Amino acid sequence: MKQPTRYEITGKIKGIVEGKISRDSVDDWVNYYISHDDEIEMIDIEAWHYLTELGTMCVQIAPNEYLYTTDDLLNLVKEYT
Repeated sequence: MKQPTRYEITGKIKGIVEGKISRDSVDDWVNYYISHDDEIEMIDIEAWHYLTELGTMCVQIAPNEYLYTTDDLLNLVKEYT
């Protein structure tokens, strides 16, 4: 299985920011890859770090409240693209 690309990861973040995708669904998507890391064909280690950082940014601390803000997500995009 190939790892998600930076482009795909950025698309998920943009989906969250634009309200088209829930953080919960993105968290599930990230966790799928992390839980299958032994099956991943690593092509871009920086993309892997991008993916794992996104996973931490989807942590919910209260109903409809997340540990990281939308601005934090956008900063993550800037860091990896």
